[in-house]
Amino acid sequence: MSLKKLIGIALIVALLLPVAFGSLGCPTKTPEVIQLSSALYLPVAHPFTALQEQWGKDIMAQSNGRVEITFYPGGQLLGAPQTADGIVEDIADIAFAHIGYTPGRFPVTEALDLPVGYPTGWVGSHVATDFYNNFKPAEWDNMHVLLFNAGTTAGLMLHDKKITNMDQLKGVSLRGAGEVADAIAALGATPRDVPMAEMYDSVSKGVVDGSLVGIETLKSFKMADVCKYTAFAWQVGNMYTFYLAMNLEKWNSMPADIQQIFTDVSAEYAEKWAVAWNNADMAGIQYSLSIPGNEVYRLTDAEGQRWHDAVQVVLSNYVQKRAAAGDNNGQAYIDYIKERVAYWTPLGAQENIASPFDLNLPIAQP
Repeated sequence: MSLKKLIGIALIVALLLPVAFGSLGCPTKTPEVIQLSSALYLPVAHPFTALQEQWGKDIMAQSNGRVEITFYPGGQLLGAPQTADGIVEDIADIAFAHIGYTPGRFPVTEALDLPVGYPTGWVGSHVATDFYNNFKPAEWDNMHVLLFNAGTTAGLMLHDKKITNMDQLKGVSLRGAGEVADAIAALGATPRDVPMAEMYDSVSKGVVDGSLVGIETLKSFKMADVCKYTAFAWQVGNMYTFYLAMNLEKWNSMPADIQQIFTDVSAEYAEKWAVAWNNADMAGIQYSLSIPGNEVYRLTDAEGQRWHDAVQVVLSNYVQKRAAAGDNNGQAYIDYIKERVAYWTPLGAQENIASPFDLNLPIAQP
């Protein structure tokens, strides 16, 4: 046989060998499934619990089985104060909490929790996202932020005392964490740092008289069962800035296409969370009003302005605190927040975002 024919046969065999071995059923390499844990301190019945669970399910579905997320609600894996450390130390790959549980850890972002007078959680959520995207505080560099949202502390809830003017707050003890505690003190009341999970018992047993907190807790934490009077005091609305974040090493280990799925789904859910804050606040009000004898009301414009003026010292103290830490941007942070509140507030109405203002609550005279 000629050399030319031998070379031809060898080429044919070389071409056919992969086909032959493939037909023998040699296994093809399948992508490794990325196993992740997702933690939440809120109780199972809280509306945000279902939201975070569905967020994970949507990511799993879009990954076509390449991501598997196990959800641990109700503080099973991390309590609220442990969340930030738990993310960094990878006790949970993903977790949700707010910055008020770790005062001093996110000093720049704490500007968001100042009592600037957020009207709704929807507005606050968009302001928080804008603030992070604009300033990119280095305090978040040890984790990967997936989304922000915010609940306003517009609910002044009292066990058995109706508060209609600021003078009545003297001698009253109110639950409040982080920057909210400073606002409570500025109003003349006494702040107490009580975990939200303990609030029901603390109020019912007289440990505290009430709370300045998100009005959604009237239902989600059953505060309406122990608080007869609630003022929708949005004029002194701090907010609790919530974050859903991921362990940085885990994030960096994921393929780019999986990271994009997380980014896209999180952008979608940022709006869902924002809307959910307004809905939850309205549900809280309606739940309280369903209980005989309970009252939910608004302050007069003049009294609301008086409260707003009283808490301005909290803002100036923040500016001074940042300057003492070598950061002279404190006032710039506040100015930016106020500008974004003014931007987003009318958009909520234009986009027909339902809010507690739609409920036309009665105005209580001082």
